[in-house]
Amino acid sequence: MTSSNGIHSETDAGRRGTTGDVASASEPDRSTVAVGACVARRFASAEEAARDAANVLLRGPLVAHAYAGGLDSQLRERIMVAVSQVNACGGCTRVHRRWALRAGVSSAELEALRTGDLEHLDPRSRAAVSYAVARAERRFEGPASPGTEKSASKHLSVRELKEVDAIARAMALANLSLNTLAARRPPSRTGAAQHPVFARVWSHISGKVGSDKQRSELLAGLRGRVLEVGAGDGRNFAHYPPEVSEVLAVEPEPYLRCLASGAARAAPVPVTVVDGTAELLPREDGVFDSVVSSLVLCSVVDQQIALAELHRVLMPGGELRFYEHVIAERTLGKAVQAGLDGSGIWPHLGAGCHLARDTLGTIAAAGFTVERVRRFTSGPGPLGLPFVLGTARRKSAHREALGAAT
Repeated sequence: MTSSNGIHSETDAGRRGTTGDVASASEPDRSTVAVGACVARRFASAEEAARDAANVLLRGPLVAHAYAGGLDSQLRERIMVAVSQVNACGGCTRVHRRWALRAGVSSAELEALRTGDLEHLDPRSRAAVSYAVARAERRFEGPASPGTEKSASKHLSVRELKEVDAIARAMALANLSLNTLAARRPPSRTGAAQHPVFARVWSHISGKVGSDKQRSELLAGLRGRVLEVGAGDGRNFAHYPPEVSEVLAVEPEPYLRCLASGAARAAPVPVTVVDGTAELLPREDGVFDSVVSSLVLCSVVDQQIALAELHRVLMPGGELRFYEHVIAERTLGKAVQAGLDGSGIWPHLGAGCHLARDTLGTIAAAGFTVERVRRFTSGPGPLGLPFVLGTARRKSAHREALGAAT
């Protein structure tokens, strides 16, 4: 059975791995999986919502025990991501993807959960996810299929199975509640990564935030495969040197992504523009010679997760080129920036931009060696924003191993 958002449940979910827990059968046609095309599940009535809430409350001790050490955090987050996808709760899925990365779940595993191809999960996680998905799809009425029950019982104790079921119920209740509330609100004109007003303003002023000389300085000497995260309207593309063989440009905002696609056609090197975020990059480990971050780390949801992703896709020894505004060095400037961030005014106007982030320090703490940095301000006098432009390098595998050993 395949859920409409790509998670393969019941017997099929068990087959995706290599443990042979379930008898083999013909693989489903992957082309029929409509990832992201499913309809969000909602409560049909207040009585149904009350019944589900009561069932979750009755299992409160199991949920508490699952969080207190009964289930490891990575397994819990895999289950929550999978169940949220079954219920097409986009907001919950995004939150739990971030939490899963923070808990140590790999991007490859998250991609496997998204597509329903669970071969990247360990046998225990495959069994738990398949069981949770099967139960959620049935709305927790009746057991899962015999194959799924058998696989789950093989890898999980009776207590753990009850905790998996309780976590799945709690997640489903949250999903259905949010989806139902969203359905009762007037439709929003903007999505999670859509900032239509800011995007149009930015497309007119981005040329004044950073000069052509600074963009050329940022990209000088690059070669091979390059990832540019938060490409905006593609203003950097014209400055890539001919030694660059290809650029993958990631931009989540639809209007800016459309402009970037136009800029890519005129670029001197091959550029592919794709949808995506810095916190969940659409590529495997260690495939890029360099990564470019230009005026984006101020607005990512979580800098540590974003930089961990940049570190992941870089080959050992690869370069991170950065051009970012940062927290001021003087006390008064720091206080003003922190005040604007704390008030919520600046992040709201700037599509999530934060002024008071110590981006350079976070880069250094994320497994990079900062090799070159130039500081400067942009703007009138004391109101000028502090910027950094420079190069950091992912430590080689040998140096990373030495660091871990010490």
